[in-house]
Amino acid sequence: MVKRQEVLQVPVDLIRPGRTQARRRFDPAALAELAESIRESGVVQPVVVRSDGRGYELLAGERRWRAAQQAGLHEIPALVRDDLSDTEAYILGLIENLQRESLSPIETAEGLRRLGDTFTLRHEDIGTRIGKSRTYVTNHLRLLALAPTVQTQVDEGGLSLGHAKVLAGLPVDKQQAWAQIILRERLSVRAFEQRLAMKRAPKKNRSGDDWEKLAQKLSEHLGYPADFKPGAKGAGELRLRFHSLDELDGLLERMGYREN
Repeated sequence: MVKRQEVLQVPVDLIRPGRTQARRRFDPAALAELAESIRESGVVQPVVVRSDGRGYELLAGERRWRAAQQAGLHEIPALVRDDLSDTEAYILGLIENLQRESLSPIETAEGLRRLGDTFTLRHEDIGTRIGKSRTYVTNHLRLLALAPTVQTQVDEGGLSLGHAKVLAGLPVDKQQAWAQIILRERLSVRAFEQRLAMKRAPKKNRSGDDWEKLAQKLSEHLGYPADFKPGAKGAGELRLRFHSLDELDGLLERMGYREN
C-alpha cells in the first residue's frame, strides 16, 4: 500500500488522464518547448496521481506528463494522493489549472459548471472552493450561453474574455454576426460596447403635434415664421419666411450669419 502523499518515480505508460480533467486543448508549440526543457532539466514539479488498480489516474499535471512522453522519458516524478475522494480529486485538478491559468475561458466555464452541478453549489460556494470571487465564477459561467461557434473563437483566442462576456448577453442568433464584426474590424471591447449602444438607441420619431410645437418655438426664438416639412427616415425641410430683404438681413443676423 502506497503511503499517502508519497513522491514516486512512476512509469509514464502506467498513467492515464483523469476522468474529469477540465483541460481539453494543448498548444503543440508550447508542449514542444516544455518537452525540450524537460530533456535538459527533467520534470521539476511532480504530477499528482492516485492509484486505481490498473495503474495511476492523473489528477493534475497532464501537460507535464504529455511533454515528458514527448521528451522520451520512461518515468516521471508523481505525488501519489490515494487519500483523496472523487470530489477532492476533481477540485485539486481544477484549482491547479486555474492557478496556472492553463485553461481557456470556455474550459474554465465548463469546469466550474461541472463542479457546481456535481456538488449542487451556488456561485459563491464554487468561488469559495477554488479561491475565486463569486463575480469570477458568474462571469465565466455566462460564457456557456455563447453559441458553439463563438465558444470556439474564444477558445482559439480570436475573441477576448471581455468580448465574450458582452457577446453572452446577446441573443444566440445575433452572436456570430457580431463576433465576425469584432474580428473583421478589430474592435476593442469598449468600441464593441459603444457600437452596441448605438444600435440599441431608440430612434426619435416626431408626431405632427411635435413638429408644430417645434416650429412654434423656433418662430418665437427667431422672431420670424418657421415651418417644418418632415420626410421619410428623419429627412425633411425647414422653411423660414420673410417679407423683405431687410427682414432677411435681420433673420440672418439672428442666426449668426453676417456678409463680409
